[in-house]
Amino acid sequence: MTRFKHLFGLLIIFSSFSSLAPATIADERLSFESTSNEEKPSSNGIYSLKVPKNHKNPDGEKVDIYYFFHKATSESDRIGLLFFNFGGPGADAIGGAKDTIQDLLPVPITKSFDLIFLDPRGTGKSAFANKIRKYANEVRKCEEKKTCDTDAFIKDIALYMGTNAVADDMDALREHFGEDKISYLGYSYGTRLGSIYAERYPDRIRAAVLDSSMSPIFENEEEIEIDMARNYEKIANYRLNHKFERLKKLKSIVNTIRNSSNYQTSDGYDIDKKHLNAILSLLIEENDSQDTLDWFSSEGYVAITELLDKNKGKDFHDVYIKELSAMEEKDQSTVEENIVYKIVSCTDEITPLSDKEIEENEDKYWQSSMMYGGFAFEKNSGTCLGWEAGQSPIASTDDINKNINSNILIIGGRHDPQTAYNWAEDMHKTIKSSTLITVDGYNSVRHTFSFWGNKCVDEITTEYLLNPSKKINDATCTVKEPSKNI
Repeated sequence: MTRFKHLFGLLIIFSSFSSLAPATIADERLSFESTSNEEKPSSNGIYSLKVPKNHKNPDGEKVDIYYFFHKATSESDRIGLLFFNFGGPGADAIGGAKDTIQDLLPVPITKSFDLIFLDPRGTGKSAFANKIRKYANEVRKCEEKKTCDTDAFIKDIALYMGTNAVADDMDALREHFGEDKISYLGYSYGTRLGSIYAERYPDRIRAAVLDSSMSPIFENEEEIEIDMARNYEKIANYRLNHKFERLKKLKSIVNTIRNSSNYQTSDGYDIDKKHLNAILSLLIEENDSQDTLDWFSSEGYVAITELLDKNKGKDFHDVYIKELSAMEEKDQSTVEENIVYKIVSCTDEITPLSDKEIEENEDKYWQSSMMYGGFAFEKNSGTCLGWEAGQSPIASTDDINKNINSNILIIGGRHDPQTAYNWAEDMHKTIKSSTLITVDGYNSVRHTFSFWGNKCVDEITTEYLLNPSKKINDATCTVKEPSKNI
Protein backbone atom coordinates (compact mmCIF):
# COMPACT_ATOMS: atom_id res chain seq x y z
CA MET A 1 0.00 0.00 0.00
CA THR A 2 1.04 3.62 -0.46
CA ARG A 3 4.28 4.66 1.21
CA PHE A 4 5.50 1.80 3.40
CA LYS A 5 2.76 0.85 5.63
CA HIS A 6 4.61 -1.47 7.93
CA LEU A 7 8.20 -2.45 8.37
CA PHE A 8 9.26 -3.10 11.95
CA GLY A 9 12.71 -1.56 11.75
CA LEU A 10 12.62 0.39 8.52
CA LEU A 11 9.19 1.80 7.80
CA ILE A 12 7.49 4.85 9.20
CA ILE A 13 5.81 3.01 12.06
CA PHE A 14 8.37 2.35 14.73
CA SER A 15 7.68 1.22 18.29
CA SER A 16 8.19 -1.69 20.66
CA PHE A 17 6.17 -2.99 23.56
CA SER A 18 7.60 -4.16 26.84
CA SER A 19 4.77 -6.66 27.29
CA LEU A 20 6.36 -8.96 24.70
CA ALA A 21 8.83 -11.48 26.03
CA PRO A 22 12.16 -11.43 24.18
CA ALA A 23 12.30 -14.21 21.65
CA THR A 24 15.95 -15.08 22.06
CA ILE A 25 18.39 -15.28 24.93
CA ALA A 26 19.96 -11.93 25.81
CA ASP A 27 23.50 -12.76 24.72
CA GLU A 28 22.63 -14.24 21.33
CA ARG A 29 24.44 -12.52 18.48
CA LEU A 30 22.75 -12.31 15.10
CA SER A 31 25.01 -11.64 12.14
CA PHE A 32 23.62 -9.20 9.59
CA GLU A 33 26.91 -8.21 8.00
CA SER A 34 28.16 -11.17 5.98
CA THR A 35 26.57 -13.21 3.22
CA SER A 36 26.95 -16.98 3.07
CA ASN A 37 26.88 -19.28 0.07
CA GLU A 38 23.78 -20.81 -1.46
CA GLU A 39 23.87 -24.09 0.42
CA LYS A 40 20.89 -24.89 2.60
CA PRO A 41 21.42 -22.83 5.79
CA SER A 42 22.19 -24.58 9.04
CA SER A 43 22.92 -21.45 11.09
CA ASN A 44 21.66 -17.88 11.40
CA GLY A 45 22.81 -15.44 8.75
CA ILE A 46 22.26 -13.77 5.40
CA TYR A 47 22.13 -16.08 2.39
CA SER A 48 21.55 -15.78 -1.33
CA LEU A 49 19.82 -17.96 -3.89
CA LYS A 50 19.92 -17.84 -7.67
CA VAL A 51 16.48 -17.87 -9.27
CA PRO A 52 15.27 -17.35 -12.85
CA LYS A 53 15.00 -13.70 -13.84
CA ASN A 54 11.85 -14.78 -15.64
CA HIS A 55 10.21 -17.73 -13.92
CA LYS A 56 8.39 -18.54 -17.17
CA ASN A 57 11.84 -19.31 -18.59
CA PRO A 58 13.44 -21.38 -15.81
CA ASP A 59 16.52 -22.24 -17.90
CA GLY A 60 17.22 -18.62 -18.82
CA GLU A 61 19.16 -15.84 -17.07
CA LYS A 62 19.49 -16.15 -13.29
CA VAL A 63 19.41 -13.40 -10.65
CA ASP A 64 20.21 -13.35 -6.93
CA ILE A 65 17.73 -12.93 -4.12
CA TYR A 66 18.87 -12.41 -0.53
CA TYR A 67 17.28 -13.46 2.74
CA PHE A 68 18.03 -13.69 6.43
CA PHE A 69 17.61 -17.12 8.01
CA HIS A 70 17.03 -17.69 11.73
CA LYS A 71 16.96 -21.31 12.81
CA ALA A 72 14.22 -22.55 15.16
CA THR A 73 15.63 -22.51 18.68
CA SER A 74 14.10 -25.90 19.54
CA GLU A 75 14.63 -28.74 17.09
CA SER A 76 12.05 -30.89 18.88
CA ASP A 77 9.40 -28.17 18.54
CA ARG A 78 10.24 -27.21 14.97
CA ILE A 79 7.24 -26.96 12.63
CA GLY A 80 8.76 -25.55 9.44
CA LEU A 81 9.45 -22.28 7.61
CA LEU A 82 7.78 -18.98 8.46
CA PHE A 83 8.20 -16.25 5.83
CA PHE A 84 7.86 -12.53 6.69
CA ASN A 85 6.99 -9.58 4.50
CA PHE A 86 6.68 -6.14 6.09
CA GLY A 87 4.84 -4.29 3.35
CA GLY A 88 5.64 -1.61 0.86
CA PRO A 89 6.27 -2.53 -1.86
CA GLY A 90 9.74 -1.06 -1.87
CA ALA A 91 11.38 -1.90 1.44
CA ASP A 92 13.62 -4.79 2.37
CA ALA A 93 12.95 -7.45 5.00
CA ILE A 94 16.44 -8.22 6.22
CA GLY A 95 16.74 -4.77 7.77
CA GLY A 96 13.78 -5.44 10.04
CA ALA A 97 14.69 -9.00 10.96
CA LYS A 98 16.87 -8.36 14.00
CA ASP A 99 14.38 -6.17 15.88
CA THR A 100 11.55 -8.52 14.98
CA ILE A 101 13.32 -11.62 16.26
CA GLN A 102 14.89 -10.18 19.38
CA ASP A 103 12.21 -7.73 20.55
CA LEU A 104 8.83 -8.62 19.09
CA LEU A 105 8.22 -12.28 18.39
CA PRO A 106 7.06 -14.50 21.26
CA VAL A 107 9.17 -17.48 22.28
CA PRO A 108 6.73 -20.13 20.91
CA ILE A 109 7.20 -18.70 17.42
CA THR A 110 11.00 -18.56 17.48
CA LYS A 111 11.13 -22.02 19.02
CA SER A 112 8.86 -23.55 16.40
CA PHE A 113 9.84 -21.96 13.09
CA ASP A 114 12.85 -21.37 10.92
CA LEU A 115 12.31 -17.69 10.12
CA ILE A 116 12.82 -16.35 6.59
CA PHE A 117 13.13 -12.62 5.88
CA LEU A 118 13.30 -12.36 2.09
CA ASP A 119 14.30 -9.08 0.44
CA PRO A 120 11.94 -8.72 -2.54
CA ARG A 121 13.41 -7.87 -5.92
CA GLY A 122 14.53 -4.26 -6.10
CA THR A 123 15.28 -4.02 -2.37
CA GLY A 124 18.28 -4.64 -0.13
CA LYS A 125 20.84 -6.67 -2.08
CA SER A 126 18.34 -8.66 -4.15
CA ALA A 127 18.00 -8.53 -7.92
CA PHE A 128 17.75 -5.08 -9.55
CA ALA A 129 18.36 -3.17 -6.29
CA ASN A 130 21.73 -1.81 -7.38
CA LYS A 131 20.32 -0.71 -10.70
CA ILE A 132 17.48 1.09 -8.96
CA ARG A 133 19.90 2.86 -6.62
CA LYS A 134 22.02 4.05 -9.56
CA TYR A 135 18.95 5.19 -11.40
CA ALA A 136 17.62 6.98 -8.30
CA ASN A 137 20.76 9.11 -8.24
CA GLU A 138 19.95 10.27 -11.76
CA VAL A 139 16.34 10.97 -10.75
CA ARG A 140 17.51 13.14 -7.88
CA LYS A 141 19.46 15.25 -10.33
CA CYS A 142 16.62 15.77 -12.74
CA GLU A 143 13.39 15.61 -10.70
CA GLU A 144 13.28 19.34 -9.96
CA LYS A 145 13.49 20.06 -13.69
CA LYS A 146 10.93 17.33 -14.40
CA THR A 147 13.06 16.02 -17.23
CA CYS A 148 13.37 12.39 -16.11
CA ASP A 149 12.75 9.78 -18.78
CA THR A 150 12.03 6.49 -17.05
CA ASP A 151 10.69 4.47 -19.97
CA ALA A 152 13.83 2.60 -20.98
CA PHE A 153 14.81 1.80 -17.40
CA ILE A 154 11.37 0.59 -16.36
CA LYS A 155 10.84 -1.53 -19.45
CA ASP A 156 14.10 -3.35 -18.79
CA ILE A 157 13.12 -4.72 -15.37
CA ALA A 158 9.45 -3.98 -14.57
CA LEU A 159 7.87 -7.26 -15.63
CA TYR A 160 10.39 -9.13 -13.48
CA MET A 161 9.63 -7.19 -10.28
CA GLY A 162 5.88 -7.56 -9.77
CA THR A 163 4.14 -9.50 -7.03
CA ASN A 164 3.90 -12.62 -9.19
CA ALA A 165 7.69 -12.74 -9.56
CA VAL A 166 8.27 -12.33 -5.81
CA ALA A 167 5.70 -15.06 -5.06
CA ASP A 168 7.61 -17.35 -7.41
CA ASP A 169 10.87 -16.44 -5.63
CA MET A 170 9.26 -17.46 -2.35
CA ASP A 171 8.36 -20.82 -3.78
CA ALA A 172 11.85 -21.30 -5.19
CA LEU A 173 13.18 -20.69 -1.68
CA ARG A 174 10.67 -23.17 -0.24
CA GLU A 175 11.91 -25.76 -2.72
CA HIS A 176 15.52 -24.91 -1.90
CA PHE A 177 14.82 -25.79 1.73
CA GLY A 178 13.10 -29.02 0.75
CA GLU A 179 9.87 -28.12 2.55
CA ASP A 180 6.47 -29.23 1.30
CA LYS A 181 4.69 -26.16 2.71
CA ILE A 182 5.43 -22.78 4.25
CA SER A 183 3.78 -20.54 6.81
CA TYR A 184 3.53 -16.83 6.09
CA LEU A 185 3.05 -13.54 7.94
CA GLY A 186 2.52 -10.47 5.78
CA TYR A 187 1.66 -6.89 6.69
CA SER A 188 -0.08 -4.29 4.51
CA TYR A 189 1.17 -4.81 0.92
CA GLY A 190 2.54 -8.11 2.25
CA THR A 191 -1.07 -9.29 2.44
CA ARG A 192 -1.29 -8.97 -1.33
CA LEU A 193 1.89 -10.99 -1.71
CA GLY A 194 0.58 -13.62 0.70
CA SER A 195 -2.78 -13.97 -1.03
CA ILE A 196 -1.12 -14.17 -4.45
CA TYR A 197 1.29 -16.85 -3.23
CA ALA A 198 -1.61 -18.82 -1.77
CA GLU A 199 -3.54 -18.51 -5.04
CA ARG A 200 -0.57 -19.57 -7.19
CA TYR A 201 0.53 -22.36 -4.83
CA PRO A 202 -2.58 -23.40 -2.86
CA ASP A 203 -1.14 -26.77 -1.86
CA ARG A 204 2.03 -25.22 -0.42
CA ILE A 205 0.49 -22.94 2.19
CA ARG A 206 0.33 -24.36 5.70
CA ALA A 207 -0.79 -21.10 7.35
CA ALA A 208 -0.99 -17.44 6.30
CA VAL A 209 -1.63 -14.32 8.38
CA LEU A 210 -2.73 -11.30 6.35
CA ASP A 211 -2.40 -8.37 8.74
CA SER A 212 -3.92 -5.02 7.68
CA SER A 213 -5.12 -6.50 4.45
CA MET A 214 -5.26 -4.94 1.05
CA SER A 215 -8.43 -5.57 -0.93
CA PRO A 216 -8.42 -8.10 -3.77
CA ILE A 217 -11.33 -6.40 -5.58
CA PHE A 218 -9.49 -3.38 -7.00
CA GLU A 219 -7.96 -3.90 -10.43
CA ASN A 220 -5.69 -0.86 -10.70
CA GLU A 221 -3.87 1.64 -8.51
CA GLU A 222 -6.38 4.45 -9.03
CA GLU A 223 -9.26 2.34 -7.69
CA ILE A 224 -7.24 1.72 -4.53
CA GLU A 225 -6.49 5.40 -3.97
CA ILE A 226 -10.03 6.58 -4.71
CA ASP A 227 -11.36 4.21 -2.07
CA MET A 228 -8.69 5.43 0.34
CA ALA A 229 -10.23 8.94 0.23
CA ARG A 230 -13.40 7.44 1.70
CA ASN A 231 -11.39 5.72 4.40
CA TYR A 232 -9.63 8.96 5.32
CA GLU A 233 -13.01 10.55 5.98
CA LYS A 234 -14.03 7.64 8.21
CA ILE A 235 -10.86 8.09 10.28
CA ALA A 236 -11.44 11.84 10.53
CA ASN A 237 -15.01 11.22 11.66
CA TYR A 238 -13.72 9.03 14.48
CA ARG A 239 -10.98 11.52 15.35
CA LEU A 240 -13.59 14.30 15.59
CA ASN A 241 -15.55 12.16 18.05
CA HIS A 242 -18.38 11.60 15.55
CA LYS A 243 -19.61 15.18 16.00
CA PHE A 244 -21.79 16.02 13.00
CA GLU A 245 -21.34 19.79 13.32
CA ARG A 246 -17.55 19.39 13.28
CA LEU A 247 -17.69 17.35 10.08
CA LYS A 248 -20.05 19.85 8.54
CA LYS A 249 -17.74 22.73 9.46
CA LEU A 250 -14.64 21.02 8.10
CA LYS A 251 -16.38 20.24 4.82
CA SER A 252 -17.40 23.88 4.61
CA ILE A 253 -13.76 24.95 5.05
CA VAL A 254 -12.67 22.42 2.41
CA ASN A 255 -15.28 23.71 -0.02
CA THR A 256 -14.27 27.35 0.57
CA ILE A 257 -10.61 26.61 -0.12
CA ARG A 258 -11.49 24.36 -3.07
CA ASN A 259 -13.15 27.39 -4.66
CA SER A 260 -9.82 29.24 -4.50
CA SER A 261 -10.52 31.29 -1.40
CA ASN A 262 -8.76 31.24 1.93
CA TYR A 263 -10.84 30.69 5.05
CA GLN A 264 -10.89 33.39 7.73
CA THR A 265 -11.36 32.49 11.40
CA SER A 266 -13.22 34.74 13.81
CA ASP A 267 -9.98 35.69 15.57
CA GLY A 268 -8.28 36.81 12.37
CA TYR A 269 -6.28 33.79 11.25
CA ASP A 270 -6.03 32.83 7.60
CA ILE A 271 -6.45 29.16 6.64
CA ASP A 272 -5.04 28.42 3.19
CA LYS A 273 -4.55 25.16 1.28
CA LYS A 274 -1.32 24.26 3.11
CA HIS A 275 -3.01 24.81 6.47
CA LEU A 276 -5.97 22.71 5.35
CA ASN A 277 -3.74 19.84 4.22
CA ALA A 278 -2.00 19.96 7.60
CA ILE A 279 -5.39 19.64 9.33
CA LEU A 280 -6.46 16.76 7.09
CA SER A 281 -3.11 15.02 7.56
CA LEU A 282 -3.18 15.41 11.33
CA LEU A 283 -6.65 13.89 11.57
CA ILE A 284 -5.54 10.65 9.90
CA GLU A 285 -2.08 10.41 11.45
CA GLU A 286 -1.73 7.06 13.16
CA ASN A 287 -0.84 6.66 16.82
CA ASP A 288 2.84 5.96 17.39
CA SER A 289 1.86 3.72 20.29
CA GLN A 290 -1.61 2.61 21.28
CA ASP A 291 -0.43 2.56 24.88
CA THR A 292 1.09 6.00 25.24
CA LEU A 293 -0.38 8.46 22.73
CA ASP A 294 -3.89 9.71 23.49
CA TRP A 295 -5.28 11.60 20.51
CA PHE A 296 -8.20 13.01 22.49
CA SER A 297 -5.78 14.65 24.91
CA SER A 298 -3.35 15.89 22.26
CA GLU A 299 -2.69 19.48 21.31
CA GLY A 300 -3.72 18.62 17.75
CA TYR A 301 -7.18 17.54 18.87
CA VAL A 302 -7.59 20.67 20.99
CA ALA A 303 -6.42 22.93 18.16
CA ILE A 304 -8.69 21.40 15.53
CA THR A 305 -11.76 21.30 17.76
CA GLU A 306 -11.20 24.96 18.73
CA LEU A 307 -11.25 25.78 15.04
CA LEU A 308 -14.29 23.68 14.21
CA ASP A 309 -16.33 24.31 17.36
CA LYS A 310 -15.54 27.98 18.00
CA ASN A 311 -14.09 29.16 14.66
CA LYS A 312 -10.88 30.19 16.44
CA GLY A 313 -7.52 29.67 14.75
CA LYS A 314 -4.95 30.60 17.39
CA ASP A 315 -4.36 27.12 18.80
CA PHE A 316 -4.10 25.64 15.33
CA HIS A 317 -1.70 28.36 14.26
CA ASP A 318 0.52 27.47 17.23
CA VAL A 319 0.79 23.81 16.22
CA TYR A 320 0.80 24.33 12.45
CA ILE A 321 4.52 24.88 11.93
CA LYS A 322 5.35 21.80 13.99
CA GLU A 323 2.84 19.63 12.14
CA LEU A 324 3.83 20.96 8.72
CA SER A 325 7.45 20.08 9.40
CA ALA A 326 6.51 16.58 10.55
CA MET A 327 4.21 16.09 7.56
CA GLU A 328 6.92 17.08 5.09
CA GLU A 329 9.42 14.76 6.79
CA LYS A 330 7.04 11.81 6.62
CA ASP A 331 6.43 12.42 2.94
CA GLN A 332 10.16 12.18 2.19
CA SER A 333 10.13 8.52 1.16
CA THR A 334 13.39 7.70 -0.53
CA VAL A 335 13.54 7.87 -4.30
CA GLU A 336 14.42 4.17 -4.41
CA GLU A 337 11.31 3.22 -2.47
CA ASN A 338 9.12 5.33 -4.73
CA ILE A 339 10.59 3.74 -7.84
CA VAL A 340 9.98 0.20 -6.58
CA TYR A 341 6.49 1.15 -5.41
CA LYS A 342 5.62 2.46 -8.85
CA ILE A 343 7.08 -0.55 -10.66
CA VAL A 344 5.32 -3.17 -8.54
CA SER A 345 1.98 -1.33 -8.32
CA CYS A 346 1.75 -0.66 -12.05
CA THR A 347 3.04 -4.09 -13.07
CA ASP A 348 0.42 -5.76 -10.86
CA GLU A 349 -2.57 -4.00 -12.43
CA ILE A 350 -5.31 -6.22 -13.83
CA THR A 351 -7.20 -3.47 -15.68
CA PRO A 352 -4.83 -0.55 -16.28
CA LEU A 353 -6.17 2.91 -17.09
CA SER A 354 -5.08 5.17 -19.91
CA ASP A 355 -3.32 8.43 -19.09
CA LYS A 356 -6.46 10.30 -20.07
CA GLU A 357 -8.58 8.25 -17.67
CA ILE A 358 -6.12 8.87 -14.83
CA GLU A 359 -5.98 12.60 -15.50
CA GLU A 360 -9.77 12.84 -15.55
CA ASN A 361 -10.24 10.93 -12.29
CA GLU A 362 -10.42 13.89 -9.91
CA ASP A 363 -14.24 13.90 -9.80
CA LYS A 364 -14.18 10.26 -8.67
CA TYR A 365 -11.96 11.22 -5.74
CA TRP A 366 -14.41 13.95 -4.72
CA GLN A 367 -17.33 11.56 -5.10
CA SER A 368 -15.54 9.17 -2.75
CA SER A 369 -15.14 11.93 -0.13
CA MET A 370 -16.18 15.57 -0.20
CA MET A 371 -13.73 16.09 2.65
CA TYR A 372 -10.66 14.18 1.47
CA GLY A 373 -11.19 13.94 -2.30
CA GLY A 374 -8.80 16.73 -3.26
CA PHE A 375 -6.27 15.75 -0.60
CA ALA A 376 -6.17 12.14 -1.83
CA PHE A 377 -6.08 13.17 -5.49
CA GLU A 378 -3.05 15.39 -4.98
CA LYS A 379 -1.28 12.95 -2.68
CA ASN A 380 -1.95 9.63 -4.38
CA SER A 381 -3.19 9.99 -7.94
CA GLY A 382 -1.06 9.42 -11.01
CA THR A 383 1.24 6.65 -9.79
CA CYS A 384 0.88 4.83 -13.11
CA LEU A 385 0.59 7.92 -15.30
CA GLY A 386 2.77 7.42 -18.37
CA TRP A 387 3.28 3.72 -17.68
CA GLU A 388 4.38 1.89 -20.83
CA ALA A 389 6.18 -1.17 -19.47
CA GLY A 390 3.18 -3.51 -19.57
CA GLN A 391 1.68 -5.65 -16.84
CA SER A 392 2.08 -9.00 -15.17
CA PRO A 393 -1.47 -9.01 -13.75
CA ILE A 394 -2.03 -10.48 -10.32
CA ALA A 395 -4.83 -12.95 -9.69
CA SER A 396 -8.37 -11.62 -9.82
CA THR A 397 -10.91 -11.81 -7.03
CA ASP A 398 -12.51 -14.78 -8.75
CA ASP A 399 -9.17 -16.59 -9.00
CA ILE A 400 -8.43 -16.05 -5.32
CA ASN A 401 -11.94 -17.15 -4.35
CA LYS A 402 -11.69 -20.28 -6.49
CA ASN A 403 -8.17 -21.41 -5.68
CA ILE A 404 -7.58 -20.69 -1.97
CA ASN A 405 -9.13 -23.31 0.26
CA SER A 406 -6.84 -23.26 3.31
CA ASN A 407 -7.76 -21.44 6.49
CA ILE A 408 -6.29 -17.92 6.32
CA LEU A 409 -6.16 -15.52 9.28
CA ILE A 410 -7.03 -11.93 8.32
CA ILE A 411 -6.52 -8.99 10.70
CA GLY A 412 -8.09 -5.59 10.08
CA GLY A 413 -8.21 -2.38 12.09
CA ARG A 414 -11.51 -0.52 12.22
CA HIS A 415 -9.60 2.78 12.11
CA ASP A 416 -6.61 1.80 10.00
CA PRO A 417 -5.50 4.91 8.07
CA GLN A 418 -3.29 2.99 5.64
CA THR A 419 -5.30 -0.06 4.59
CA ALA A 420 -9.02 0.49 5.01
CA TYR A 421 -11.00 -1.86 7.22
CA ASN A 422 -13.39 -2.63 4.36
CA TRP A 423 -10.38 -4.01 2.49
CA ALA A 424 -9.94 -6.66 5.18
CA GLU A 425 -13.65 -7.39 4.87
CA ASP A 426 -13.21 -7.73 1.10
CA MET A 427 -10.40 -10.24 1.57
CA HIS A 428 -12.44 -12.15 4.15
CA LYS A 429 -15.43 -12.39 1.79
CA THR A 430 -13.20 -13.45 -1.09
CA ILE A 431 -11.37 -16.20 0.83
CA LYS A 432 -14.31 -18.21 2.08
CA SER A 433 -12.19 -20.33 4.44
CA SER A 434 -10.70 -17.30 6.20
CA THR A 435 -11.17 -15.89 9.70
CA LEU A 436 -11.37 -12.14 10.35
CA ILE A 437 -10.03 -10.55 13.52
CA THR A 438 -11.14 -6.93 13.93
CA VAL A 439 -9.19 -4.43 16.04
CA ASP A 440 -11.44 -1.71 17.41
CA GLY A 441 -11.86 0.61 20.34
CA TYR A 442 -10.39 3.72 21.85
CA ASN A 443 -7.32 5.44 20.44
CA SER A 444 -7.06 2.75 17.75
CA VAL A 445 -5.95 4.68 14.68
CA ARG A 446 -3.28 2.10 13.96
CA HIS A 447 -1.81 0.16 11.06
CA THR A 448 -0.67 -3.45 11.51
CA PHE A 449 -1.28 -5.25 14.77
CA SER A 450 0.16 -8.73 15.28
CA PHE A 451 3.20 -8.90 17.59
CA TRP A 452 2.98 -5.22 18.41
CA GLY A 453 1.71 -5.52 21.96
CA ASN A 454 -2.03 -6.11 21.54
CA LYS A 455 -2.38 -9.17 23.75
CA CYS A 456 -5.62 -10.31 22.15
CA VAL A 457 -4.23 -10.17 18.60
CA ASP A 458 -0.87 -11.66 19.59
CA GLU A 459 -2.43 -14.66 21.31
CA ILE A 460 -4.77 -15.39 18.39
CA THR A 461 -1.96 -15.03 15.84
CA THR A 462 0.39 -17.26 17.82
CA GLU A 463 -2.25 -19.94 18.36
CA TYR A 464 -3.13 -19.91 14.69
CA LEU A 465 0.45 -20.16 13.44
CA LEU A 466 1.15 -23.06 15.78
CA ASN A 467 -2.03 -24.91 14.84
CA PRO A 468 -3.83 -23.52 11.76
CA SER A 469 -6.19 -26.48 11.58
CA LYS A 470 -7.81 -25.48 14.86
CA LYS A 471 -10.98 -23.53 14.22
CA ILE A 472 -10.81 -19.84 15.14
CA ASN A 473 -14.01 -17.84 14.97
CA ASP A 474 -14.27 -14.27 13.75
CA ALA A 475 -13.61 -12.00 16.72
CA THR A 476 -13.00 -8.41 17.80
CA CYS A 477 -10.02 -7.33 19.86
CA THR A 478 -11.06 -4.14 21.63
CA VAL A 479 -8.80 -1.38 22.90
CA LYS A 480 -10.46 -0.13 26.09
CA GLU A 481 -11.19 3.53 26.69
CA PRO A 482 -9.62 5.09 29.81
CA SER A 483 -11.92 6.28 32.58
CA LYS A 484 -12.20 9.97 31.64
CA ASN A 485 -14.39 12.24 29.62
CA ILE A 486 -13.30 13.29 26.17
